[in-house]
Amino acid sequence: MKDEWQSEIDMVLQPLDALGPVIMDTTYFLKDTGAFTYTEGYFHPPGHFLGKIINYPEKKGDIEIHGRSYTSITKAWINGEHVMIPHDEQIKQHYRVDAGLKPPELTPVVTDFHVVFDLKDFVGWFSDKISMKRAMEKYPQIGRRIKEVSELLEVPRERLGVTGSLAYGRMEADEDIDLVFFGTPEQNMDTVRKIWAMTYNDPERRCLEFGKFWPVRFYHDGIIICTFCVYSDPKYIPLTYCETELVKESVQAFGTIVDNTHSIYMPLVLKLNDVSIDGEKSDEIFFVIYDGSIRGEFYVGERLKIEGRLIRMTLFGREQVALVSVDAGQIEKEQFSQGLPIF
Repeated sequence: MKDEWQSEIDMVLQPLDALGPVIMDTTYFLKDTGAFTYTEGYFHPPGHFLGKIINYPEKKGDIEIHGRSYTSITKAWINGEHVMIPHDEQIKQHYRVDAGLKPPELTPVVTDFHVVFDLKDFVGWFSDKISMKRAMEKYPQIGRRIKEVSELLEVPRERLGVTGSLAYGRMEADEDIDLVFFGTPEQNMDTVRKIWAMTYNDPERRCLEFGKFWPVRFYHDGIIICTFCVYSDPKYIPLTYCETELVKESVQAFGTIVDNTHSIYMPLVLKLNDVSIDGEKSDEIFFVIYDGSIRGEFYVGERLKIEGRLIRMTLFGREQVALVSVDAGQIEKEQFSQGLPIF
């Protein structure tokens, strides 16, 4: 006889052979250990993906998921405050809690803070869209709010999905909704501009969490809507797995944002001009950020100071040199070089 956990998981878990050729950002997988594992970005080696374990089973864990105890790798309660665990500590914890995981011999140069998982170690995955249908049926209050946000932002429900705990059928105690928007770059940017207009102009909508302001999260009906943009078609993705060549491990660069179309995804991809790298003038260049915590925080006209790597890779279908940063702390906004940022 199935227990509550298995019955609930069976409602939403999809077989691996239904995954398709491209592993999309924001997708949850169920590991053979029972851990809920999250993909980030699109730079996934064949037969593998880059991501993180979010919650792992532990007998004394402080999170209940369908009647079983789990512990979070990414967040913790310290002295009554909900805090984010630093990226480097998250990665170390993976190898402590999962004996089957081994650090890769070669870490992908696009990131320092993701684990390379083998698809063979997973029993299934959770579709953002299928999970949303289940969540709307199981939790009517969630369903009502999703319908309202769909109307508020003028995004049809067939372009929406859910990630986070709702992906595997669980509603968090604080009821945040991790809402995914599928669309073309133009459609998703139009949606994000509407969200920016709310969060910058309406104090009641603003989300201040983990010590920062989140311009693409907003309050609706008393709860936080955390938004994620996903490409509706793989042809729009600027960076998928490719051969990379490290040109220089550490550089200091400056540049002004001239295109932020792909800054609302993971990874973020910005186009910069008026560039200098290690004090030498440079041509226009793309800047890749493999840290999803700052999605939606960059605007045309902002000038950036960047600590990162210089890498040769294939971007937008063409091999070229690009700047890469792996952590938000490597980026500093210098000034608005061309007036106020353009939303």
